[in-house]
Amino acid sequence: MTDPTSAFSASMSSPFPPREPRGIDYSLPTCGETQCSSHGTCVGPPGGGAILVCDCDLGYRGLSCEDTVNGALSLPLTLSVLAFIFGLLIVAFIIAKVRQMQKKRNRKLLAEKQGYNIVV
Repeated sequence: MTDPTSAFSASMSSPFPPREPRGIDYSLPTCGETQCSSHGTCVGPPGGGAILVCDCDLGYRGLSCEDTVNGALSLPLTLSVLAFIFGLLIVAFIIAKVRQMQKKRNRKLLAEKQGYNIVV
């Protein structure tokens, strides 16, 4: 004879989800990703306590590591690098033009020296 309670429990589904193995779920975001903007790690405060604080990576600061240390320098630095490159291009153009004029003058002097009548 079969047990009537086992037949009843088999026919009824459980209102609870099936049990999953216990352990760490690595798919969940970490404290450093959520609280520290992915630019630091969560640590306990120096004096102790329950609230975690962010230990920011190099180059970041703020309560949530949201500010960059050189954030205020980015625009002037970019402009100065562009100005430097533009200056180098101008100097290279001037040097090329001067060399072109020197070659033209040297050809003319050589032609006069050897008696050629070359229009340059």
